[in-house]
Amino acid sequence: MKKIIFALLLLFPIALCAQDNEAVVLLENAIKKIKADAAVQITFSCSVYDAGGAEQFADDGSLKLDGDCYSLLMSPMKLWCDGITQWSYMSGANEIYITDADSEEAQIYNPVYLMELYKKGYICSAEAAGDTKIITLTADGEQDFDKVVLVLDAAALRPLSMQIFAEGQGYTKVDINSYKGGYSFDRRVYACPLEDFPGAEIVDMR
Repeated sequence: MKKIIFALLLLFPIALCAQDNEAVVLLENAIKKIKADAAVQITFSCSVYDAGGAEQFADDGSLKLDGDCYSLLMSPMKLWCDGITQWSYMSGANEIYITDADSEEAQIYNPVYLMELYKKGYICSAEAAGDTKIITLTADGEQDFDKVVLVLDAAALRPLSMQIFAEGQGYTKVDINSYKGGYSFDRRVYACPLEDFPGAEIVDMR
């Protein structure tokens, strides 16, 4: 009997690895698709919910993305990253925060970074739901996010929506309204046009 139980214990992690491997393959193929489509332009709707599930904020935005470079524009905040520097403009405070592009604060606004969390101590799983694939990345230990749920178009492997959960703090839901690739944007779109914010306070955090 002990030998049978031991054999089952050996098989159990193999089954888990196979399940995780499916999710990893889906994520890697989806990431390859985004990189191959670069530069891409995405429009989206974003809602923020508190721990009780009540909506606290909602807005529409746009994202231009090319590798490590992006510009993310919404009403309360605007972010630019040229691969070296990131600028964050907060309209409420009228402040521009400057950080290094490789800082975690800069990277979390790049959807590819969130899709690659499986490389950073998150356990991922996949399930089919109609014409979509739902991939869940769950933190294994202390992490910045408790869980990220990504919905992909099963055929095109393009992201349709994303939910980012912070333990005890609610979650953010992003629904992608349009996705177009093959652009070649001027590199200046990834840098903050400081001249457009003459009264803003500059906070350099590098």
